[in-house]
Amino acid sequence: MKNELYSVLNDFGKENIQIEFQNNINSSIPKIKEILSKTIATIFEKKENIDSDYNNFEKPISILCEAFLHYLLTTTSLPSQRKVMLKELEIDLIIPDIKTLFKDPKKTLIIKFDKDSSTIEYIKKIDNIQKNKENIWIVSSSPLDINYRNYVIYKNKEECQTFFDNNKSIDKNYNNCVIDGKNQINKKKHNNMPTINPNVIPFFSIIVDINKFLKDTKYRGFKFVT
Repeated sequence: MKNELYSVLNDFGKENIQIEFQNNINSSIPKIKEILSKTIATIFEKKENIDSDYNNFEKPISILCEAFLHYLLTTTSLPSQRKVMLKELEIDLIIPDIKTLFKDPKKTLIIKFDKDSSTIEYIKKIDNIQKNKENIWIVSSSPLDINYRNYVIYKNKEECQTFFDNNKSIDKNYNNCVIDGKNQINKKKHNNMPTINPNVIPFFSIIVDINKFLKDTKYRGFKFVT
């Protein structure tokens, strides 16, 4: 998967992405969506046995998101520590670092990628490390039944070809979605729409949210490179 991801990134131009994101990090949202869409499409073209069943692809998608987020953090010069062992528990990602976690947990994020069936038990263990529940973020293919901030790619398991978009910025009677990388509007009456958990957020906005968190907590240990 990393090969497909970096092939798409090369097509977009890594240097161009870095310049764009560091000049305007908000521009990362549509670009991340486009890059992921093309990467997933490329992977499926090579996987004949998948037969367009995105449900069989949930865990690998989370792994893809992990690799992509590592790249994004490097590209945007945002601080992070990866694969940190703490109390016999491997932490996927800490923002900004383990030193800050010990000093002031409120200024630290722990990000977990849903890669196997142990995610729920893993989260319970993280609770013993990071007491601030709002500072535990979970990345998964589709929404999990958890009461934590949950970054996802797909709206739900039944619509795993439909990218999840935050619909707060559009008319309440419409559900904006991206299907197969093409912008489409799926019009539905508001009373027929499922209730969206406010903790469920599109993965495409995660790097913007990390940047905002660091600014809000007044982290001074980094700066953008221009």
